[in-house]
Amino acid sequence: MTAIQLAENDFGFGNKDIHLLASIRYWALRKEAESSTSYSRMRKHFMNEESKAREQQAYRDAKYAWADKWYSLTSKLLEFGEVVPSERLQDCLRELRLNETKKAALCVELATFTAYYQLDKDSKDEDALTFSDEDRKLYLQFCAYTMNEALHTLELACKEFNRCIERIVKANTGPDLTWVWVGLGAAVLLVLAPYLAGAIGGFMGLGGAAATSAGLALLGGGSLAAGGFGMGGGYVVLMAGGAIIGYGSGSTQYQRKLREGSKEELLINCGKLFSASKVFSLYGDDRIGICSKALLIQSDLESDADVAFLEGDTEKGKQIESKALVMRTFRKLLRGDLK
Repeated sequence: MTAIQLAENDFGFGNKDIHLLASIRYWALRKEAESSTSYSRMRKHFMNEESKAREQQAYRDAKYAWADKWYSLTSKLLEFGEVVPSERLQDCLRELRLNETKKAALCVELATFTAYYQLDKDSKDEDALTFSDEDRKLYLQFCAYTMNEALHTLELACKEFNRCIERIVKANTGPDLTWVWVGLGAAVLLVLAPYLAGAIGGFMGLGGAAATSAGLALLGGGSLAAGGFGMGGGYVVLMAGGAIIGYGSGSTQYQRKLREGSKEELLINCGKLFSASKVFSLYGDDRIGICSKALLIQSDLESDADVAFLEGDTEKGKQIESKALVMRTFRKLLRGDLK
């Protein structure tokens, strides 16, 4: 059995797995906040020690508050209850008895998380929070320790995820193309912001599939609720790019759901799949197999675009065509001919 075939069965995660993932992220963010620095290099020269300490504590408290709110919303929408205590994380990980493939998929999800986006558009405290390279390293250190993985491995997973997204976005830059290129390091926020805004904006009162979609967006973006992958009951989340890998064998309903998602969601899945294949070899070295999965999605999207254009819905056709372009560019990246 090939790695691609294995992936269709190995990358479905249920409620307990997602609960643990959210809990690890929560405590990793708390750990990062403990050492996070708020004031600028210029401002600190004009502040006395008492003022520095007061501002620093206020900034850390704002980060703690963001982590609390993020977990509360995610838990409410996905219905998995209180956060797992930090001292229980590794025990719970062992109790799940995840195989090495699933553990690696969790590492990809942990490594590619972006924190401190606005949960409330009117919150000035949230708008002032940052997730710098130093902050991310502190966050990843906790994740690596919990997962019994090398810090360098998670840092590399993050780097490859960003590299994939940046190269796809950069390749599609221009007045008549999909995105406006805003510089290295900005691509992930560029694609994540509109995706999250659409999913989180109306979370109050959500239920069923809408609540699950919003909860998964809060969890990190790019993961899809799906069915038919060997897990009965509840929802199934395909991680580490498994949403793309599982497309061909998924139900018609699942395939339609993936095609109807935003181009940002599709791009995030491409980034996770690229990271998983490069760093953890979750899909072996079967680049041809991965390209064939991407081509299948691309072909279906182009057919959807044809229908929209022929029915006179030009705007919808352009939106669908932009998603097909993501998959085409992703294939070029996998083939090594994306310049």
